[in-house]
Amino acid sequence: MPDVELYNIIQICQKVIGMLILDYPEWNQPSVAQVLIPEDAYKLTPELEKIDKILQDESFENPIVERFNTQRGRPTVPVRVYIRMMFLKHYTGLSYEDLVPEVTHNLMYRLFCRIPLEQKVPDPTALMKITTRYGEEVIEEINRNLLKSLVQKKLLKGRKTRIDSTVVEANIAHPTDAGLLYEGVRKLTKAVARIKQACGKVSRQSTTSIRKMKDHLLSINKVLRRRTEDARAEVREITGHMAAEARKAVTRAYRLAKKLIPETKNDLRLRGDLLDTVQKVQKIIEQSEAVNNGNTKPADRLISLKDPDARPIVRGKLGKRVEFGYKLQIQETESGFITGYQLYKGNPCDKVLVKDALKKHIELFGKAPTEMSLDRGYYDSANETSAYEAGVRHVCIPKSGRKSKDRTEFEGTPTFRRLKRWRSGIEGRISCLKRRFGLNRSMLNGYRKTQIWTGLGIFAHNLWQAARLMA
Repeated sequence: MPDVELYNIIQICQKVIGMLILDYPEWNQPSVAQVLIPEDAYKLTPELEKIDKILQDESFENPIVERFNTQRGRPTVPVRVYIRMMFLKHYTGLSYEDLVPEVTHNLMYRLFCRIPLEQKVPDPTALMKITTRYGEEVIEEINRNLLKSLVQKKLLKGRKTRIDSTVVEANIAHPTDAGLLYEGVRKLTKAVARIKQACGKVSRQSTTSIRKMKDHLLSINKVLRRRTEDARAEVREITGHMAAEARKAVTRAYRLAKKLIPETKNDLRLRGDLLDTVQKVQKIIEQSEAVNNGNTKPADRLISLKDPDARPIVRGKLGKRVEFGYKLQIQETESGFITGYQLYKGNPCDKVLVKDALKKHIELFGKAPTEMSLDRGYYDSANETSAYEAGVRHVCIPKSGRKSKDRTEFEGTPTFRRLKRWRSGIEGRISCLKRRFGLNRSMLNGYRKTQIWTGLGIFAHNLWQAARLMA
């Protein structure tokens, strides 16, 4: 047999094997998979089968296809593959690095993600870049399209809604002034080193400041073991020395960079990285000095260099009085779907967030809910009034503090008490989102990326809930 013919036969066999687990309705005869591979190895679970049926709707791909030209440039990850892999990521709780080998070796997941055997599973870096590229608006629109399809299928009804807030923690270490100062000097030193490398120059003194800061940190750890008032005063003193050392590092870095940047042919990226790091370190120095001078709550406090948008949020929980990240408000219907979510920087008052939630509900369903229930943190007479004016018949927002006789009687009615009991169910929904769909902690840094992370988690939850309710 000629070599050319043998090569062609091999190519055909490879294509057939590569299509092992794909579903081709036009084939009337049993597939190769049905013959060679046990059915249990690639057959979708009932839950995944229902979700697969929902995701066959092209409306999930439209927000991405309309905004991005997927035909130009280097071949990218197909939209259907990306959406399905993101669902699996939040459904299974796997990281980007663990998701890829799992999909690679799991025939069922390959079938679900529409990835033939001859194709390579997208690598973690590509998935993260695509996630950032698509942005939070695209993810939000995908969620909206899912909710609209559920409304059409009559799986989602919006007669009742309950609202609550929680915290999506940032993926950062517990912040301390000393730790932030050390991290700032370390990043600053690296930024200067990159500029020196671009100029072809090397300095052996680049790590001097880092060693000094590390020695100060070790001293703080030793002092804190005493747990006395004198120890706290000594820690403040050492932190002051670290702030002074960090200020010297900033001055030195700025001077060297100013001298060397022209030799880098005005590399904007290097200059931008350095200036950004300098600004953050200066802010850390200022807030640490303010704390040492008695101001324990400086405004707009920076708690991380990696995630500068994260903020401390005081919730008053037992064992976790302060959380670090972003405030998330969610609204849930009687069907168990998350119909709206809003992520906020810092810790805005709950009272001012009701209008946003009610507006999103009306945009989705075309009318206000019949019943709405919130906790006492949302109470404001203006919120009750605006809800009634929007068309809500029954509003349940318990009032804290002293109540009038009329208010006591109103909150004692069967309808109010029923809605109050029903509202408590959203705590379980929040727990489910955090434990199963990754909303306890964002693995993406920054406000914008945390919005994306939150949206993907809620999208996965709504798909999972739809599969549970489908016959």
